[in-house]
Amino acid sequence: MAVSKFQTNEVFGVSNDTIQTYVQRDKVDHLFIEGLTKNKHIIIYGASKQGKTSLTNKHLSPDQYIRVNCSPNSQPIDIYKSIIRQLNIEFEESKEITTTAGGDTKIGLKASVKIPFIGSVEAAGERGANTAREDKQSFKTIEYNLELSQDISELLRQISFNKRIILENFHYLNEDTQKQLSVDLRIFEDYNILFIILGIWREKNRLGQFNGDLLDRMIEIPVEPWEKDDLKRIIREGEPLLNVSFKNVIDELIETCFDSVGVFQELAKESCIAAGITETSTNIIYITKENIATAIEKKLNDYSSRHIKCIESFVEQKAKSSNETPLYIPYYFIKVLFSQEFEEVTKGLKKKMIQEKIKEIHHRPDDVRPSDMGYFLQTIVSNQIKKNISPPIFDFDISTSTVKIIDSTFYFFLKNCNKEEVEDYIPVPTGL
Repeated sequence: MAVSKFQTNEVFGVSNDTIQTYVQRDKVDHLFIEGLTKNKHIIIYGASKQGKTSLTNKHLSPDQYIRVNCSPNSQPIDIYKSIIRQLNIEFEESKEITTTAGGDTKIGLKASVKIPFIGSVEAAGERGANTAREDKQSFKTIEYNLELSQDISELLRQISFNKRIILENFHYLNEDTQKQLSVDLRIFEDYNILFIILGIWREKNRLGQFNGDLLDRMIEIPVEPWEKDDLKRIIREGEPLLNVSFKNVIDELIETCFDSVGVFQELAKESCIAAGITETSTNIIYITKENIATAIEKKLNDYSSRHIKCIESFVEQKAKSSNETPLYIPYYFIKVLFSQEFEEVTKGLKKKMIQEKIKEIHHRPDDVRPSDMGYFLQTIVSNQIKKNISPPIFDFDISTSTVKIIDSTFYFFLKNCNKEEVEDYIPVPTGL
């Protein structure tokens, strides 16, 4: 009987496809599977490369969902139009409409949408509906405002829509769009149009802060933490597929990844490659500490290039005038971050501590006010997105007044890099 052969990158590593060493966790997978049976939205959140997309890919087939990738410029109407396009719903015509309510002027997109149906339909009594017959296929044409969640819900109900709608990268949306969608989700739930939201953040109840009505209408699934036993199971799943053994180095591998399954998978893959394993081996091969060290160096080089560029972009700030040197809060924040012990960074940095440490080294310490810090921290994600730092590295948890790292590879970078060398790359702002 022939033994199946696998490529190393099919067994270990980070991939858009489900890899062979996906392991199910009761607190995550079971909760997701159970959530799919309920009339509730599902919110999957956590740091980057911690298994959010893999979770949906594992338990949903492509015919069970519509997936929309959010971007910084996406508005609700862009998301709704993408959903309609993916369902191959035909627009007969569209036009912008302007409505005024309470002094507010809003622009929407009203479209005549052709809805297929089986058999004859009595058009009387339906708002704005007409019927026509084309190629032995029956249609009815109805006007919808594609910017209104209720109209979208009615449209989807007309075609008996029963899939989940996955919104990837929800964190890329600006805050106003996130707030509007949080309101719209309440309406969609009334029509049993259910979403799965994937976002990079670590605080609970992110969407509930925008709309309290969602609190009992959504299931939140944090994909972190990854326990040591979970990581060991990944290795146990992969060892026989490649005919390798990590038994002499498994503890070191786990300690090196800092609870990031993405980093762990990449280190496992690179360790195998360092040992000469690119596919299933004929004879069992034992991974050594030297292989782990080679993998760490390889991933540090990979991650360093990106993170140094991101830090340079993060601290960049142009002076609004030549009369006064700006506060340069982002620059000083990075200086404080690099001055802290690694263990303190992993716990999260408190707003009060950050302000105190910045004032100790700032060129205008008396001008660093709580309001300046508040604005900097509350816009820390949106400013990263504006600067194309993707995924964002830092997030601010309002509920605990704590800055948290949400790019799981950054911990690995911070622990293994030469901080003095990295700081040499950081440009000193003009005027300092």
